[in-house]
Amino acid sequence: MQRDRQGLAVTGDAASIEALDAAVADYYAWRGDPVGRLQAATTTDGRFPLGHSAVASLLLLSGFPGHHPAVQSALLAAEAIDPAADARERRHLAAAKAFARGAIVGATEIWEDILLDHPRDALALRFAHDSYFYLGHSLSIRDSVARVLPAWDRQDAHYGHVLGQYAFGLEEAGELLRAEAVGREAIARDEEDGWAVHAVAHVLETASRQAEGIAFLKASRPAWSRAHALSIHNGWHLALYLIEEGRTDEVLADYDRHVAPRLADDSLLDLVDASALLWRLELAGADVGPRWTPLAAQWLRHVDEHVLVFNDLHIALAVGRSGDTEAVERHLASLDRYEREGQGDNREITVDVGRRLIDAVLAFAGGDYARTIDLILPVRYKIIRIGGSHAQRDLLTQTLIAAADRAGRHNLARALLAERLAIRPTARTRDHYVRVAASR
Repeated sequence: MQRDRQGLAVTGDAASIEALDAAVADYYAWRGDPVGRLQAATTTDGRFPLGHSAVASLLLLSGFPGHHPAVQSALLAAEAIDPAADARERRHLAAAKAFARGAIVGATEIWEDILLDHPRDALALRFAHDSYFYLGHSLSIRDSVARVLPAWDRQDAHYGHVLGQYAFGLEEAGELLRAEAVGREAIARDEEDGWAVHAVAHVLETASRQAEGIAFLKASRPAWSRAHALSIHNGWHLALYLIEEGRTDEVLADYDRHVAPRLADDSLLDLVDASALLWRLELAGADVGPRWTPLAAQWLRHVDEHVLVFNDLHIALAVGRSGDTEAVERHLASLDRYEREGQGDNREITVDVGRRLIDAVLAFAGGDYARTIDLILPVRYKIIRIGGSHAQRDLLTQTLIAAADRAGRHNLARALLAERLAIRPTARTRDHYVRVAASR
């Protein structure tokens, strides 16, 4: 049996193993086309089950719904040659099938089971990492990597990428000093490691080191831009610093130069970033003009998918601010159906907390700030359940503060700003606190 770059047995011919190694390299580096590489290999190799199941997992993790024909085709093809697969490959198929039916947590449990026996399984490690991010399981993002890191040789081509994953997990777990050190070590190994750059960017944002963050991302942009699948997101991190510094004109210029031209590419991560960016700009007092309209139109292609409530929330941001009442009604009607008829972990999260947040941002977009407060305030410590990072979910905290301020709930706004000032002592937050405190 052939073996991959990590020394693991793989059913398939030599060309398929070469394609698998290249796909893993693309996946870890946020470059190239890992799905395309594997699909090409499966068309010429009739005995490559991991190729098919990995395609299914990659599509699912990029936002394809489990019932999508491309996902189902890959799963069926893997099942057809399953008798030739070994135990590890069969577990990869089981994880993909679990994810496709909405059992995201169940899929992570299978990938973690694989890692107990095969701690150098690069696919299982990254699939679990991405899933924990979608679930908001901050400690698992860290600990999943920590459990396998000793098994990875420092000379391995992907060791730096694994460090980048660990750095992000450390940051999400609140270990900022270690996160920065590990992230910078990963960058020293590969300056184009977009995920390691991303981890350090998170550290600097969480620590309110905006000036350093701007300098860091601007200086390294030529390198991290080559991680094309993550380049918009790292640019989004740069925008966070600039907004906090009051440099919204620069952010709008970057949006028009880098983000708007890529909306038609239909990357869900890019659409999420675009929605969050325009919303934050408006919270900061900027006029974003007609930019919501094309973004909302692109999002409507996904209005009935309900893969992640995190995505549905960002659809709500866009349609709510686009002024298209028909689009808002369509989004809400689809969510109603999903709550009645859907199944799986995401449906449960939607019912528990996600729908309240969606209704809240739509209320905010429509100027009903009192309703925004009533919806967000009781669940604000459950928001982590919708997934994403602390930095991404901070949009909802900022929205709650703005709603309290605009609704004239000055005591609530003051209290929330005092809380924020304790952990994010920026000049912008301090000025806002002083202004609200003076209006009591």
